[in-house]
Amino acid sequence: MADKLLVRAGDVIDVQLTSETVVIEGADRRQVEPGHITNRMRLFVKLTDGAEQKFDFEDTELGVRETQRVVIVRGQGKGKLDRGPYNIVLFNVSSGERGEFEGGLRTFLGHTPFFGPLWKAAVISLGVALVSWFVATFVVNPGSNGGISGLWLGIMFGFLSYPAWWWLCRTWDRITERMRYRAAKKKFLAEMSARALAYAPGSPSADQPETTQESPA
Repeated sequence: MADKLLVRAGDVIDVQLTSETVVIEGADRRQVEPGHITNRMRLFVKLTDGAEQKFDFEDTELGVRETQRVVIVRGQGKGKLDRGPYNIVLFNVSSGERGEFEGGLRTFLGHTPFFGPLWKAAVISLGVALVSWFVATFVVNPGSNGGISGLWLGIMFGFLSYPAWWWLCRTWDRITERMRYRAAKKKFLAEMSARALAYAPGSPSADQPETTQESPA
């Protein structure tokens, strides 16, 4: 089920910056990983419809100050997948800059193939088994044992080739998904940048209401 895309725009009325050190502990309360500092930014924004709303962001290098206009692009799941809005892109329309949130982009634009590498490898291995059986029964040794030996040979080749096909299919899916994601990300950011410009001060549609749409994934 595709996530919803939420676009909000308005003028910043207050900015709060905080940071904290996050330490991950194990079951025995021992430190599992080195602590890292998380920087947080909270924006209080007066939206174009007159309402006020706060937005929280983590680890963004985008600079924002009061009175500047921003456009916040977020995603939100549906039904049981709804864990609340997550950040995708933050535009500072006044300065012409943007901050991207890779985790949100991958969540919104990510795509899971209908048939995963396990199923693809199973189908290919079945094809290998059938071809091996046909060759062994009708080409190499036609008519012997009613094709039983060829059948066992086909099953053996199909079974032994399955791990190799699974690895190849998994690698192929990773490569093609990476290429698909890069293309989808480039297109999505271009579309969002164009939409953000519509909210720039002085634009005829600067005070248009916020929009919601479906994820392309």
